[in-house]
Amino acid sequence: MEFVATVVILTCTYALLAAGIVILYKAGRVVNFAHGEIAIVGGYVFYSSGMMFSGGEMSPWLAVLGAIVFSVIMGAFIYATMMRRVVGEPFYVAILVTVGIAIVLKSAIIVIWRAQHLTIDVGIAPAIRLAGGATLSYMDVASVALTIAFFIALYLFFTFTRLGVQFRGTAENPLLASQRGVNVNLVLSLAWIIAVLAATLSGVLYGGRAFLSTESVTIGLAGLTAALVGGLDSLRGAVIGAFVVALAQYLTVRLIDPVLSEALPFLILLVVMSIRPWGLFGTVEELDRV
Repeated sequence: MEFVATVVILTCTYALLAAGIVILYKAGRVVNFAHGEIAIVGGYVFYSSGMMFSGGEMSPWLAVLGAIVFSVIMGAFIYATMMRRVVGEPFYVAILVTVGIAIVLKSAIIVIWRAQHLTIDVGIAPAIRLAGGATLSYMDVASVALTIAFFIALYLFFTFTRLGVQFRGTAENPLLASQRGVNVNLVLSLAWIIAVLAATLSGVLYGGRAFLSTESVTIGLAGLTAALVGGLDSLRGAVIGAFVVALAQYLTVRLIDPVLSEALPFLILLVVMSIRPWGLFGTVEELDRV
């Protein structure tokens, strides 16, 4: 049971990261290499917001409010000040911009939080005892519940809301969507906000199970691998890719060598890309556009 619980929780963390990457790619053909840094900075903001006015004990409500405000401001700021200027440019220009964002955010962790190792202490006490002596904390239970809620919310948004339909139209053909009166800049800005929110949630869940640090930004590479394995244009593929990466990492840690677990996602990526370059659930047409 510990095996199942660990893989499921890791899958949730990577699925949220991969979902943000897929959303940005579908909306604006941007592959975000700063997603891990955004996730960890979001986790730090969550922690700092919860501790700000609480007298030494974390306030979950302040922490959640701080994380939401951070996601909205950061997502809108990145698009308005940087990504909007590279719309229509070759795809590698946007990639280089995200690499620059990653460097700045990693520096911010060092300057603002002194690169200290932090654990988000929310619901660490065991909530459920499983067979074999394994336990699930409240944060573990929240990880699964919040991930499911996030993907359900995405489905409802894209399927039943006017803005969600405009989002899908922009993803298919931004020029035609603009000619039909869709505010493409609003859609792309919203895509960044959702992606940052997903990354922040992933960073919070990761910080509740492990710890936040400058080294933790490597989870972004696992999330990117999950998105590429599943297919950059598929949210369903993001979940499947996250499961593949999480399962492989767990088995590597348990059966081979924990040191190799960091490199394993790239081995998986090489294997999948050599057999099916567009990912497990991606489409050939999407690959051709890149």
